[in-house]
Amino acid sequence: MRLGIFVLLISLVFSSGILARPYSAPVLSEAEDMLTTAPDKALKMTQSFLDQRRLSLNPKRPHATNETDRTIRTPLNSTYAYLIIARAYSLLGNPGEAWKAFEQARQMSEKNNLVSTQVDLIYTEALLKFQLANNHSEALLLLDKLQQRLPARGTRSVVQSDLAFEAALLKANILSEKEQEDVILAQFDAAKQELGNDPNLQLKVRLQIQLGQYFLSQQQYEKALSELLSAFWIASENEFVADIATTNINLAELYKQRGALHKALLHANQAAEFYEHFKLMRGLSRAQRLLASIYEGQRRYNFALVHYFNALDIERDLGRLSQQAAIKVAIASTYLELLHYPLAEQYVSDAIAAAIAANEPSRLAQAYILQGELSMELQKVDEAIKVLNQAVNIVEKGSDRKLLARALKKLSFGYEVKGDYYQALLIQRRFDQLAERDRDRQQLQEAKSFKQRERVIERQLQFEDIERRQEESEHSLLEQKKVNYFLFASLCVLLVLLVLRHRSANYRREQLSELRKDYYTHPHSGLRNLRMLNERLPSSLEKSNAHFEQWYLGEMIHEPLSDRLRFAMFEVPFLKTIHLKYGYQEGIKLERQLGDFLRTKVVEPSRIYHFSDNMFVLIEPQAYSNQEPSLLADKVQGLIESFLEQLGNPGIDSRITIGMAEYPFVPRAYTTINDQDLLDILLMATSASHQLGIDDTESQWVHLSAIESAPAASFVNTDIRKACLECISSGLVKVRTSSTDSINWQMVHGSEKIYH
Repeated sequence: MRLGIFVLLISLVFSSGILARPYSAPVLSEAEDMLTTAPDKALKMTQSFLDQRRLSLNPKRPHATNETDRTIRTPLNSTYAYLIIARAYSLLGNPGEAWKAFEQARQMSEKNNLVSTQVDLIYTEALLKFQLANNHSEALLLLDKLQQRLPARGTRSVVQSDLAFEAALLKANILSEKEQEDVILAQFDAAKQELGNDPNLQLKVRLQIQLGQYFLSQQQYEKALSELLSAFWIASENEFVADIATTNINLAELYKQRGALHKALLHANQAAEFYEHFKLMRGLSRAQRLLASIYEGQRRYNFALVHYFNALDIERDLGRLSQQAAIKVAIASTYLELLHYPLAEQYVSDAIAAAIAANEPSRLAQAYILQGELSMELQKVDEAIKVLNQAVNIVEKGSDRKLLARALKKLSFGYEVKGDYYQALLIQRRFDQLAERDRDRQQLQEAKSFKQRERVIERQLQFEDIERRQEESEHSLLEQKKVNYFLFASLCVLLVLLVLRHRSANYRREQLSELRKDYYTHPHSGLRNLRMLNERLPSSLEKSNAHFEQWYLGEMIHEPLSDRLRFAMFEVPFLKTIHLKYGYQEGIKLERQLGDFLRTKVVEPSRIYHFSDNMFVLIEPQAYSNQEPSLLADKVQGLIESFLEQLGNPGIDSRITIGMAEYPFVPRAYTTINDQDLLDILLMATSASHQLGIDDTESQWVHLSAIESAPAASFVNTDIRKACLECISSGLVKVRTSSTDSINWQMVHGSEKIYH
C-alpha cells in the first residue's frame, strides 16, 4: 500500500509540466516537465538557470518579454525556479535541501511583493509537509487556506484552475491514508469537478490513474481496472507516453495481484522498454523490480534474480538506500526459495544494514522476518524467535497489518517448534484476531466486489439486450428503407411518366394550338379567317336571338341593346394593287403589317376577320338602335388611313368600299336571318359600294337595314339576295349610302341570271 502511495505522490507532485505556466522562462518549463521522470536532470537544469543568469530587479522590465536577454532572470522566474528545486530535492529524498529551496522561494516572493506566487507557495508547502514530514493535519489546513485564496470557480484563470485541481487531488491523496472510503471518493469527485465540463485530457488521465491506484490499494480490482484501462486508452489515443508507462506499471501490478501473470508481464515489459529507451532510471528500476516479482510468481527464479540485480545496480547508482534494502530483501527471499541459504543469509544481512542506514522501519521489519524464516530453516529457533520479536515490535509501531500478520504467524510457529506452546498459543490468538479482522475486511471487499461484478453483469446483460434490440431495429429499418426505396423509385418512375405525359400533352397542345392557329388564321395577315368567322358567327347570332326573344316575351324589362351587332364588310383595293405592282412577297408583307395593325387597334368586344383576299369583316356591339352607319364607316376608314400613315407611303390609294348591316336584320323576326344570309347581305352592300366607288375618288359605303314593320315572311323560304332586292324595291329594306348616285341593283348582283 505504501508503495502505491509513493507512486501516487511522484505522479502528483512532479506533474506540473502539463499545467499552464505562470512564468516565462522556457528552460523552467522543460525542467518542470522532467520532474516526473528525471528529477536529477530537472534539478541540474534549474540550478544552471539560477547560476548562469543575473537577477534583475528593474521594475520597468516586463516579465513577459525578459527572455530576449538570456543573461538575466526576473524575481518571478527565480521564485518558481526555487520551487522546482524544492520539489526535485523532495523526490530525490533530500528534505533539508528541499525546505531550504522552499524558504528561498518564499523570501524571493516576499521581498519583491509577488502576490501571484502566494498560492503556489501554499500548495508546495502543503505538498512538502505531507511527503517529507507526513504531517497530514498541517497539509490539510494549508490546502483549505489555498482554497480560500483562489477565486470562485468560473472566474479563475487557466493557471488558477489547474492549481485548484492539483490541490483537490493532493487532498484526496492525503485523505486516502486514514479517512473512510466515502470521504476519499467524495474528494476525488471534487477533484473531477475542478476539471470542468471540457477537461484537459492529460489532467483527466492523471485523475483516473490515481483513482485506479487507490482502488488497487484497497483491493477493489474491478473499479481499479475500469479506471486504469480508461486512462490507458485515453493516453494511448493522445500519445501521452509518460502516462502510458505509468498506467502500464499499475496495470501490471493489478494483474499480478489477481494472478494474471502473463498480462502483468506484458504491461511491465512495455513500461520497462519506455523507461530504458529514455534512460529514466527511477522508472526503469520500478519496472525491473515488478518484472522480477512477476517471474518469481511464475517460479522462474533465475529470471527474477536477473531483474532484481539489474534494479539493484540502478539503485546503487542512484544512491537510494531504502530501495536497495527492499531489493536485497527480495533477492534473499528468492535465494531462500532456491534453498541457497548462504547467499540468502548474505543478502538478508545486507538488507538489514541498508534499512538501518536508510532509517526505514518497514524495510527493516521485512528483513527481520526473512532472517527469522532463514533461521528456522537452519534450525536456529532461538535466533529466529529473537529477530521475529524485533520485527513484531517494529511493525506494531506502524500500520502495515499484512506485514504484522506475517510476523505473528512466523513467531507463533517458532514458539511451537521450540516447545513453548503457551507463547505459541498467545501469539496465534493475536494472529487469529488480526486474521479475523482481515477476513471481515476481505469479506466486505468481496461483497463490494460481488456487487460491482453484479452491476457489471447487469450492464452487460442490458448492453446485450440493447444490442439485440438495436439489431432488430436496424433490420426493421433496413426493411423499411427497402420499402421506402421501392416507393421512392416507383414515385420517381410515376413522376417521370407524368412529366413525359405532361410534356407530350403540352407538345400536342402546342401542336393543336398551331394547327388551330393555322386553320383559323389567314396565312397572309395573321387575322382570324373565314373559317373562324363561320365557327363563331352562328353562336354569336344565336346568343343575340335568345336575348331578344326573352325581351320580346317579357322576360327582360329593357331591350338588350348590348346584344345588337353591327357588321361592316370592307374591301381594301390597294392590297391587290401592291401584289400586281410590287410582287407576291411585298404584297404578303403588306398584308401581314395590315393584319398586325388591325389586331392591335381592334380590341374586345369588337372583332375583325380576314374574309377573303382583300376583304375584311368588322363586328361590333351596337350601343343603341338608331346609331348612324356613317360612324362605323368613318371608324373603318380611319383605321386604314392610320395604317397608311404609319406605313409612310403616301403613294398608296386609301380608298375602300364598305358594306354594312345590323343584327337582328329584321326587327320583328330575330331568327329569320342566319349567318350565311347575313354574309350575303353584307356582300350585296359591299358590291353596291364598289359600284359607287368606280367613278369616284373617295371611299364609299352602303348600309342595308330592314324597316321596323318589315314582315318576316319576306325573307323566309326564298333566296336572300332575291328577297333583299324585292324588299329594296318595295321599300321594306332601307338603303343608306355615302353617295348621292343611284345604285343599279340588277347589274351589281347579276340578278338577271336569277330570273332566267
